[in-house]
Amino acid sequence: MNKLKNIKQFYLSHKFLYNIILLSILFFIHCFWGNMMYIVFPILAIIVCLDSLENGISYIIFCIPFCFMNIYISTLLYLACCLMYLIKFIIIKYIKEKRKPSTIIIILSALFFIYCLMPIGPYNLNLVLRLLIFISLFVVLCMICQNTEIFRAHFNVKLICFSIIISSIFSLTYFFSPYLQSYLVITHASNGTLPRFMALFYHTNVLGMFCEVLLAILAYYIISKKFTKTDLILFVVLAGIGMLTFSKTYLIILLFIMIVLLIWRLVVDFKRTAIITFLLAVIITAVCLIFPQIPNKVIDLFIRSLHDCDSFSSFMNMLTTQRYDLWVEYAKYIFANPLVLIFGAGLGAPVLSTLSPHNGYIAIIYELGIFGTILFGLTLFFILRKYIKGRKTKLHWPIFVPIVVLALIFMVEDLIFYVFQ
Repeated sequence: MNKLKNIKQFYLSHKFLYNIILLSILFFIHCFWGNMMYIVFPILAIIVCLDSLENGISYIIFCIPFCFMNIYISTLLYLACCLMYLIKFIIIKYIKEKRKPSTIIIILSALFFIYCLMPIGPYNLNLVLRLLIFISLFVVLCMICQNTEIFRAHFNVKLICFSIIISSIFSLTYFFSPYLQSYLVITHASNGTLPRFMALFYHTNVLGMFCEVLLAILAYYIISKKFTKTDLILFVVLAGIGMLTFSKTYLIILLFIMIVLLIWRLVVDFKRTAIITFLLAVIITAVCLIFPQIPNKVIDLFIRSLHDCDSFSSFMNMLTTQRYDLWVEYAKYIFANPLVLIFGAGLGAPVLSTLSPHNGYIAIIYELGIFGTILFGLTLFFILRKYIKGRKTKLHWPIFVPIVVLALIFMVEDLIFYVFQ
């Protein structure tokens, strides 16, 4: 009897780890048999409901790199798990514990969702997905603002880094899995010879964006001196995974993060940093001399078609990987339709030609219009304002690293405003 009791206590003390291992095994099986998503996500929902709020949000965050393995069905099932967690969070915090939510945030959030549901655009799966994403976003932000001990930001950042590494390893089963071969569409870099790595995400740029944001957050912890050796190891590994995407945006943002870290280290310890930087420069130069194809491919990635640029438009398309034409197309459409400019075409709006605008600033105006964008911005502003007011310590300047990185990503990607069809 005592032995069973000890086993039970041991399980309970390691419950979180065992559940993460269970989810990992189920996702690994899913790599070979796609129908596992009808099993793994209900199990995720059960685990989320039965475990604590702290662990629940961590399970949900851990599963992010695996929720795109069927862009519609698995994403909907994943968001349903998020919704169940939301209901649990509201019941515990606002009904049982009787915490008072911010009136202005509730009013603005309600107005925003009512606005999104107004008949200004088509009602489709795109709209449903987007609304669930907005709900999850607002809840996570409110959770960070009011219950920082529940969110465990640093812990969860490391957790999703591990999750991306695990999903990257699982993706190597592509060579043996008929399911992954039917699902993953491998793209190649500009010269058509280098396959672009995407882990288990539906597109290589999505993996690149996750790496960019996580590296920026890890840089924040490093500069703020809140890091551990694990953070440094994760930074190096994640930087390497991101490099395999062969994304221009990723390389530019990684360079920005490294320059910030270099400047910070030079200020903290100039002599040692200068010596290490010099040695690294020598090593990189030697590698480039031994393997000249490496720098040639990197240079080719950025300026391969520079000699073909005969106009500003062609130069911008070369620089932005053909995004500039999309920006112009959507901008012309928005300004040619005053109602779209003011009220948007709706969250279920279709693409204009073949692709989403690939620019978050243009996409949000196209879908929500000026009015909806202001309403969305005001909601985020009051949520973050409440967080800043509730902090006992001032925000450290490195917080601008992830903020700037997000602003840069929004220039070339739609993020949550991506138009699927």
